[in-house]
Amino acid sequence: MPRNLLLTLFLLVPAMAQQTPPAQKKQPAQAPYKITDQEKEQIRAKFNDLDSRVKELRSKGVDPGSLADVEVYQKAVAWALRYPEEFYQKSYVARALDAADTGIARAKALAAGNAPWAKQTGRLIRGYRSKVDGSYQPYGLVIPDSYDGSKPVRLDLMMHGRGATLSEVSFISAHDGPNDIEEGAFERRTPAAARVPAGQDFIQLDVFGRVNNGYRWSAETDVFEALASVQQRYKIDPNKIVLRGFSMGGHGAWHIGLHYPDKWAVVEAGAGFTDTKVYGRIANLTPWQEDAIHIYDSQDYALNAFDVPILGYAGELDNQLKGMVNIREQLERDGYQFKQEPLRWSSSNLPTLLFIIGPQIGHSFHPDSRKISNQYIQDTLNKARDTDHIRFVTWTTRYNKCFWVTVDGLEKSYQRAEVDAERDDSRKQLTIKTHNVSRLLLTDSSRAQSVTLDGQKFSGVKGEFEKKSGKWAVGAPPKLSKTHGLQGPIDDAFMESFLCVRPTGTPIHPEANKAALDRFDMFSKDFAKWLRADVRVKEDTTVSKEDIASNNLVLFGDPGSNKILAQIAGKLPIKWTKDEIIVGTTKFSAADHIPVLIYPNPLNPKHYVVINTGITLHAPDLEGTNALQYPRLGDYAVFTITGGKADGKAEIAGMFDENWQIH
Repeated sequence: MPRNLLLTLFLLVPAMAQQTPPAQKKQPAQAPYKITDQEKEQIRAKFNDLDSRVKELRSKGVDPGSLADVEVYQKAVAWALRYPEEFYQKSYVARALDAADTGIARAKALAAGNAPWAKQTGRLIRGYRSKVDGSYQPYGLVIPDSYDGSKPVRLDLMMHGRGATLSEVSFISAHDGPNDIEEGAFERRTPAAARVPAGQDFIQLDVFGRVNNGYRWSAETDVFEALASVQQRYKIDPNKIVLRGFSMGGHGAWHIGLHYPDKWAVVEAGAGFTDTKVYGRIANLTPWQEDAIHIYDSQDYALNAFDVPILGYAGELDNQLKGMVNIREQLERDGYQFKQEPLRWSSSNLPTLLFIIGPQIGHSFHPDSRKISNQYIQDTLNKARDTDHIRFVTWTTRYNKCFWVTVDGLEKSYQRAEVDAERDDSRKQLTIKTHNVSRLLLTDSSRAQSVTLDGQKFSGVKGEFEKKSGKWAVGAPPKLSKTHGLQGPIDDAFMESFLCVRPTGTPIHPEANKAALDRFDMFSKDFAKWLRADVRVKEDTTVSKEDIASNNLVLFGDPGSNKILAQIAGKLPIKWTKDEIIVGTTKFSAADHIPVLIYPNPLNPKHYVVINTGITLHAPDLEGTNALQYPRLGDYAVFTITGGKADGKAEIAGMFDENWQIH
């Protein structure tokens, strides 16, 4: 059969008939290696040695950045001991011991005033302390021998595929030292003749992504925190940062590349899914879940390929090809035409986008396609970037910026919002068209003399516009509204620094308080296992002004048991008295119900307050395909208490409106 006919037939297969690709299926449980007591004691002895050395270094005020390069080893071993089921193979015992030995060696070097790995070339592990939860997270580096810090260099940020046996110790083992790891695989280490691929003259950053979370939520934050750490430590050319990923990493590349189009010089997205419902075979979503899937469905953000050069890839025989088809079909709906050749699609009116297909291959990168991709990246890096015309789409103010245009408010969240903005060669005249945008900020507009915004002309531009009664005006946003980083839903609070607050007072309803604490325990366990960090916790009586100023507060209990909750209960859109919980016109008994919600903190509206919940995803949602990692709740819900728990179906749930009110 001719290849072009084969490809055409493949593309005509109904989407719902596609099988979930093996790389993203919930993989069968693998019987882990049963670590012996003797092996566990060997690891624990080394861990105790490392732990004592780290504590001593902390007490001496050693540079926190250098210490993080040691503490990632300490944490890796600690998590291995905490989760013995993650000793997937006997080799993991050796990996844990190796991690402890390397950590001890680095600790000794730091105690002597040295950090030789900071100048090391080749493959190595470094780390940083996350602002999200204070945890230490690792990342891998490949530093070419040619790097001497004298001039800025290109950086390729690599996002790994899903690894059934991935953990901190296997990630460290894969990236620490002269080893070559097959793309997306963490189960084996293949010796390589060279520590760095021949001819590589750029730095490669391999992000951990908090294991297998599809680079969503705090795993998304991990991408940018790791990048910031590398930019602080090495001389990186900001105009030559390349985002790359395959399989789950390809999904991540579509997601982060299209949601942050001004961050990357070029994006390579290989074999990643781009939608939720079809790929995940998900039906019967609630209205708030239907809204929330627009947060991460990359196909909804396809238009942003106008602003960032992208190469998409999939194998000809790979079901993941459908993810790339989704992007192309959305761009066709947006008015772009594509020329289909046997193994590529290109667009004359969108020349910075190229789709290529690996011939007669499944879920892997064909060597010939890899050459094409590498050449595309190099050619793109050699070209000047045009940012005078922007076409930008979003569905939430969490993702709201593209170069000099910032969408600061939407008329309706989770509906398509679009900006088409142009400036002339002198950058003095700006012409902008919008849809579903209520607030717009223009940066880099100091030369602008006039702005024509949806047909309205403004002179003497200040760059901040608010839509009132359907008309634009220069001005500031309302005091309380959904804007970037304060738009919800509940899970959004855990992308940034958060602090859990436990109650110490006397609850109004003991069963409700017990149910709230049960939800806290479930959150703590889920976050540690699946997002690789212990949540930070304080008692309500010890929360400081600095805590309130610096964190999203996650409060558990009721207005009787939690001192902080008592201070804000009367300022929430859901009324909570000793007798009732009132949501709009619906009333629930406070004795056997608890509310959960997210809201701008009345004590500090620059941060969230979250009540009686952590992330709304749990183990079944986190251990399978990443398409399941959409919010289970919106901005608020009320649960019935049964048997001291409140984890069943919500009695009521939904999203607040654009002014954080029940609608």
